[in-house]
Amino acid sequence: MFFNIWVTQDCNLSCKYCYEKTKRRRNLSLENAGAVIAFVFKYQTDRLNQVNFHGGEPLLNWNVIEYIVRQINDSQLKKGRFRFGFTTNGTLLTEEILHFLKENEIQISISIDGKLETHNKNRIDQGGNGTYSIVERGLRQLEVRGIAYEIRMTYDSETVSELAHNVTFLLDRFNCSCLRWAPDCYDRGWNEEKINLLLQQYRNIMEYQKKIKKEQAEKIAAFNINHFNKLGVCCGGITEMNIDTEGNLYPCTYACGNEAFLIGNIKDGPDVERIKRIHGTMQKSDQKCGNCQNKEYCIGNRCKMINFIEDARCSSYMENVCSLSNAEIRLLREQWML
Repeated sequence: MFFNIWVTQDCNLSCKYCYEKTKRRRNLSLENAGAVIAFVFKYQTDRLNQVNFHGGEPLLNWNVIEYIVRQINDSQLKKGRFRFGFTTNGTLLTEEILHFLKENEIQISISIDGKLETHNKNRIDQGGNGTYSIVERGLRQLEVRGIAYEIRMTYDSETVSELAHNVTFLLDRFNCSCLRWAPDCYDRGWNEEKINLLLQQYRNIMEYQKKIKKEQAEKIAAFNINHFNKLGVCCGGITEMNIDTEGNLYPCTYACGNEAFLIGNIKDGPDVERIKRIHGTMQKSDQKCGNCQNKEYCIGNRCKMINFIEDARCSSYMENVCSLSNAEIRLLREQWML
């Protein structure tokens, strides 16, 4: 089971592409954290359970993260294994936090968008200042202490021209265990010219992969044949539970806070009938997707929540998601002649 716990909806940054800017600035209280832990134990599996801490910026509510991890690890109610992780902007790491991360082998992903100029275009603080130097310092602190971390990049239509360069920059400069990237789908600057530019950047990255050592090339999470699988149906509310700061349940991060997708609460548990109705809606495809050969590989067809954020409808598809997904799928088909 995957439990995604929203420990805060607040953030110390003001990233230009953030889709959560309108969410309320609330924190999960210690009292509610106790109830969340009880819910986790009630719905845990006897195999692997992933507990992820979400935000906002999760480290703004560090005391609650530490409390939940300690309570779960020390409890006799555990049936299966528990693994913990979170994504952070990397600006709030302290000695106390770093020690705890290493001691408990917590998985951590750091958001950094590439070289200083690229990163500082979008990832700014509340005063409009770039944050690259602070994030780099955080990454160095992790490396000095031998704490494994992943890097997560976001690119948009303005920074896509530097995607390949930023990938090589990050792999050359930092000792991450994995590098992932994702586009800003809500950026209105995407057009055919930018998509073609993205395809060329992808090809440049693939050429770079061929020239570097195998252990470095394998850190790049994209363009892996093992990732080119049919996506299947959404499992939100079934094998994944999103728990907001008030203890309400939602199927995924995109839906969190939207009453139309509320599927229960930690006190009463998930509402099975509501989950069934929501999944019935999610599985309906847009007519334009009907004959697309990439339909079963496209995140836009699988995840209707992305569409909902854009125009409050699940039944239509987002043009940007379609174009961006098809660009990557097209390249993978070319690479492995599928």
